[in-house]
Amino acid sequence: MAFLLYLLQINIALSLLYLCYKVLFSQNTFFGLRRLILISIVLFSTTYPWYNIPDIDPIIPAHLQITLPEVLYSMGETVPQKAFDIYPLIAYLYGGICSLFLLRMFLRIASIIKLRANGKLRIIGKSHIIVCDENIQPCSFFRWILLPHSILQNKNTLTRILRHENTHIRQLHTIDVLLGESMAALCWINPLSWLLLKEIRLNLEYMADKAAIPDEQEKKTYQYLLLDISRSNNELPSAIPFNYSFLKTRIRMINRKRSQTTSVFKYLLILPLFLAIVTANQCCTDQQPLQSEIEKVFPKPSEVQTKDSSTTASETSETPLDVAEIMPEFPGGTEALLSFIKDNLEYPQKAIDEQTEGRVIIRFVVNSNGEISDPTILKGINKNLDQAAIDVINKLPRWKPGQQDGQPVSVRFTLPIVFKLT
Repeated sequence: MAFLLYLLQINIALSLLYLCYKVLFSQNTFFGLRRLILISIVLFSTTYPWYNIPDIDPIIPAHLQITLPEVLYSMGETVPQKAFDIYPLIAYLYGGICSLFLLRMFLRIASIIKLRANGKLRIIGKSHIIVCDENIQPCSFFRWILLPHSILQNKNTLTRILRHENTHIRQLHTIDVLLGESMAALCWINPLSWLLLKEIRLNLEYMADKAAIPDEQEKKTYQYLLLDISRSNNELPSAIPFNYSFLKTRIRMINRKRSQTTSVFKYLLILPLFLAIVTANQCCTDQQPLQSEIEKVFPKPSEVQTKDSSTTASETSETPLDVAEIMPEFPGGTEALLSFIKDNLEYPQKAIDEQTEGRVIIRFVVNSNGEISDPTILKGINKNLDQAAIDVINKLPRWKPGQQDGQPVSVRFTLPIVFKLT
């Protein structure tokens, strides 16, 4: 289930960011910035589910909170197992298809290695050229440039192609393609992941085309060269395709007027979207409703749950301290407190049936009489587990009260309780 949720998060971020990129930047000629945005989309989409914006507790300053040791409550082998769970089956099926796409990518890499082994190595300047007997289209892979034997016969054509391919090598474009291929394999069910891969490939070609044209006079000659190369139907499986629609897009970009410098500022518009995705993801994974957060700051008197409803007005009017000179003490100490909670905590059957786990953070007050009052959920999971945490706190026996200036006082505590099914 966690894997499927992670995939959903990736696909949501990828889709939103790709659409934003397509609307704002796809016709822009700042190819270096476009490359940065595209790679950021890939890396951000796969990692943002682990980003965390720290919570700020509006009631208790972090440096004043008295937090008791975390209680881990595990059901062990008493958890009834469901007869059939479809989520692992879907996850394995999805992962299997991902593996097939990754295998296809590795087979393409293997085909390049095979051509490298069978081809003849020639070094021209700093270029490592693999001359292939097969009539392949020119391509590069890390520092290797794979060319058909026929191109070596034309010096002008060779110079322009080497200028193009050396740009791919110098700027490490192979890494971009492999990242894009891996992303498409992971999100194969999302058509936008394949469009993102195409956009990555196209933008790298734009960058190489720009480097291959030293001046305006070379544009037409270079475009005819691309047309000549595209006539070959034998292309290496791992190479960037030179089909007609792909080539037409490249030629259109070559002839496009350079974007105005002020349009660079448009790239800043995507930054709020990155932040919004992280924030929205954290809000969605935080299972405590907004209303609960509001009530945490401004609790309704009728909803404050205490152990004893007959508590006197003088007791409830006491302002609890966060720290006292002498802190309240549970009979037997902290170990006895944790043992008492484990022995008396009940895992709700509904939560067991729904396979719900997580951490509940509860705050309570040990008043001047040593009694427990005002248990409040600071960080909840759902109604059932939250109530189970409150119930066990309400069962706590009387404590030895804390003291301030020799007088008994009320003191506030925070206790994390982890509900875990194993």
